[in-house]
Amino acid sequence: MQDILEGVFKGFAQIGGKVVETAFDIGKVTGSVIGTGIETTQKAGGILLGTGQTTFQVSQKVTEIVVDWTIEEVTHRRPYLIRIEPSLGWDEALVFINGFLSEGETQPWEKRLLWETLRRAGWQGSLYYLWWDASSPVSLTLSALKLGVGLLAHWEAHKAKAKEVGLKYAYPLLSALPERQITLMGFSLGARVAYYIMRGWPQTADRRLKDVILLSGAVRRQADKNWSLHIENITGKLVNIYNEDDWVLAYVFKAPSLNRSPCGIKPIREFHPRIENLNATHLIGSGEHSCKAYLPHLEFLLEQKLDWKARSSRLL
Repeated sequence: MQDILEGVFKGFAQIGGKVVETAFDIGKVTGSVIGTGIETTQKAGGILLGTGQTTFQVSQKVTEIVVDWTIEEVTHRRPYLIRIEPSLGWDEALVFINGFLSEGETQPWEKRLLWETLRRAGWQGSLYYLWWDASSPVSLTLSALKLGVGLLAHWEAHKAKAKEVGLKYAYPLLSALPERQITLMGFSLGARVAYYIMRGWPQTADRRLKDVILLSGAVRRQADKNWSLHIENITGKLVNIYNEDDWVLAYVFKAPSLNRSPCGIKPIREFHPRIENLNATHLIGSGEHSCKAYLPHLEFLLEQKLDWKARSSRLL
């Protein structure tokens, strides 16, 4: 993902503080909304799709970019669950939610390293993958080519989509699972989906949320996210695993978020006895933004805060 983002940035920027004046004639883009009807967000629209002239500041100089546009309608599909493996003894489900640009992953059972790592970490319940339309490298590139400065707007639109998936569409899927307890693990924007699932989960639901694990979470870590309030919707722990050097979160998330940092690069800024922050920076040793970067260390990290191995040994 980092290579893709860097390539798009380099295609539309000049190095050395030069002012770039560009006029984009986009033309008309049409489409249809399918399934969930999630729409492109007003926040992204405010970045890109406002009428008239949009003014940007580059290296403390103002560049006026005139955009001839019509609003792009995005095609959306309803999120769905894919069962990867049945339970090995626990009446529990772990649902993994991947992040930005993972839309093309329609055969997640091929991600053997992930599922094997979770089993080695002691997980004995069922394994599921929550698919959502998280964009793809092709659609990101097309958006940037059409709109010129579309990368950040594309990211912001999918941030809002992750929120809507978590608040509106995930609960009907998860509450229909046969397992009585559900653990969530989300990476990047998938962690954002997981946060909003936790936030919107009814405390009176038949199915209970147990643990929520965030990897490189694209969610603001500040107290205004009411972490201590929403953790009361789960019965276990909220484990936030972060990398201070994550290049994508440090740039793409903070730039449009008024420099407020996400929990994927810093600890959650709120104390609660069931909020656990784990700094994986020294283990990963790079700014790579990928789930794969965590996998060699995930068994060790989960063992520090969760009791999976102890519980699975009691089954033997």
